[in-house]
Amino acid sequence: MSARTVRAVGALAVGALLLSGCGGSGQDGAAQGSTGDDWTIPSSDPEASITVVGHLDPVEEQLNDVVAAFEAEHPSIDVTYQQVPFDDLNSVLDSRITAKTGDPDVFWVDQPRVSALATRGYLENLTSQFGDLTDGLQASTVENSSYDGELWSLPIADSTQILYYNKTLLAQAGLTPPSTDPDQRITWQQLKEDAAAAKAAGATYGLLLGQPDRYYQLEPLPVSAGGGVGAEGEDNLTPAVDDEGWVEAMTYYGSLYADGVSPRGITSEQTDATFLQGGTAYMVQGNWLVPQLADSDVDWGAALNPVWEGGEPATPNGSWSVGMNPFSKNKEAAAVFMKWLAIDGESGYATNRSFSELPANTAGLQSYLTSEAFTSSEAGQQAADVVEYESTNTGVGRVATVGYVEFEDIMGRAFSDIANGSDPAESLESAQSQLETAWQQYR
Repeated sequence: MSARTVRAVGALAVGALLLSGCGGSGQDGAAQGSTGDDWTIPSSDPEASITVVGHLDPVEEQLNDVVAAFEAEHPSIDVTYQQVPFDDLNSVLDSRITAKTGDPDVFWVDQPRVSALATRGYLENLTSQFGDLTDGLQASTVENSSYDGELWSLPIADSTQILYYNKTLLAQAGLTPPSTDPDQRITWQQLKEDAAAAKAAGATYGLLLGQPDRYYQLEPLPVSAGGGVGAEGEDNLTPAVDDEGWVEAMTYYGSLYADGVSPRGITSEQTDATFLQGGTAYMVQGNWLVPQLADSDVDWGAALNPVWEGGEPATPNGSWSVGMNPFSKNKEAAAVFMKWLAIDGESGYATNRSFSELPANTAGLQSYLTSEAFTSSEAGQQAADVVEYESTNTGVGRVATVGYVEFEDIMGRAFSDIANGSDPAESLESAQSQLETAWQQYR
């Protein structure tokens, strides 16, 4: 059967969903699905149609290929994939799951949101069906997909960050490339100086951050500066984003834009293409940029992530899982699809996307790091070495709290304000106050 894929949720439909998306914003509005014990992973495929919602573009990011590969192996299960923009995904899911229609059956889950989604009743408990099937997945990704000792989603991806650089622009500025030696790791402070020098020597931009204004990208700055992950105490429900480490780190972040080292106005969706144009000296971005660079004309190299001067190295990890709607009417078919995506072989998700994130599946990970994009050049091998080292030694997960949805939203606004010139200490103090208020509902 051919894949029936919707390229994007229409603007009108998204608007309607967002307007109605208020039923599950707190524990009092939690949707109550099944306990997860009333179905099994079938031994033979059922006849069924399932709907899957995610943030990835079906064509450009090859979700059409993933769906088609699954349907070729499981022809009695028809999959409709629907794309929702990343920034709207949470609100859309909130609306559709609380409607209790069972639509969608499966959806992409940002791993630090697992505890919040489980608490709200938005996720089916998968422990009984999948708890004994996760040995072939990276342990950290299984942990990131769990809450309170139970498995609530299946990890399909992991991630780390790489410091990419343009060899041509560094040579033009007389700069020594940053190192892959852990004892010679460049500092954030030195990186800013070098990026400014590269821009002065003719680079269009000195330094790009792959996901500006997002906590995933920026978390390593305060952590490395001694500020912590942003919350503490029982269940991580005491916000901690206004201490000295956070203020120092965010002052640095704001200075990148104030001093013209990093450009304002380039969004997370535009940063990869910007670096690939060849006018940017440095970029801190995920491992998913490697295949695109391998096919580009950029003379590039890869190095370890920067460290705060006097601090400890920290790189973000974690990525995406897939979850099941507790109101789905097609749970067994959904389970077949999820198992194929995450567990079967080297993971159907990883093997059918040439620009896949770091696979959570350990067999898929080995194939990923030995693929042509990593082995065909010196730069690719540098990137593979960085991925392996950072994933093993310096990864820091995003803060695990049932209040993560509010945390990410509030901090995203604070980061944007700081990048646009607001006083960092005042912005963080405001975020601290907003978080304290928002998290009262969980105490």
